[in-house]
Amino acid sequence: MITAISFDVWNTLLRIDVVFKRLANAIAILKDMTPTEVEAIIRRVYRKAKELRLYVTDSYEVTAFPARSRALLASEIGIDVDELQSMIDMTFDNIDLNNILYEDVKQTLEFLNSINFKMGIIGNTVFWESIYTRELLERLGLNTYFKTQIYSDEVGIFKPDKRIFLEFCRRLNVKPFNVLHIGDNVVEDVGGAISSGMKAMLIDRLGIAKKQAIPVIGVFIAQNLLDVLEAIQILDKESM
Repeated sequence: MITAISFDVWNTLLRIDVVFKRLANAIAILKDMTPTEVEAIIRRVYRKAKELRLYVTDSYEVTAFPARSRALLASEIGIDVDELQSMIDMTFDNIDLNNILYEDVKQTLEFLNSINFKMGIIGNTVFWESIYTRELLERLGLNTYFKTQIYSDEVGIFKPDKRIFLEFCRRLNVKPFNVLHIGDNVVEDVGGAISSGMKAMLIDRLGIAKKQAIPVIGVFIAQNLLDVLEAIQILDKESM
């Protein structure tokens, strides 16, 4: 029976495109480029960084990965790393709190909390350290819903490594088969959760994949978080 739920953050709870657009606007002014040009570079380097981290296994390299990713982005844009760091700081200081949170998040968290699900975060980091995400969740008033937050740069492990999922179970004192992990990445979220013995709910915010359950492997595909109760009911029934 599912009693705990872990969440990915970016593109699951929070919109990373809002951060990228504001960061691109700040850099564009500095570099005399268009925001569209800068955002294209950010997204390209983001994809490249996510590919690179699949091959990173050393815990020190995992912890240092945000700094490495920033250096890569700064090089591609043609600015100093310290300048990029300042732009990231300014971006988070002035982020639009009304637009960064998906509309279904608070309603879902309030509902799950009301029926006593244990909840937490399992997140990877790319261009910024987890402290930025933690502070943003606090500013949004979401941190109170989570009993634990686990980030790759803090524990030296990236999703989809099952160890980061099992660390979540250890902290909440639950068994993997009693946990549903929700995220937007097939490899990192679904693959990592299933490999650890958890159930998984894939969030396809773009609506490319149709809503469906694949109970035999413990996976539910949805386009928003409001389907979480349906996912729990179906996946729980299959495991009985």
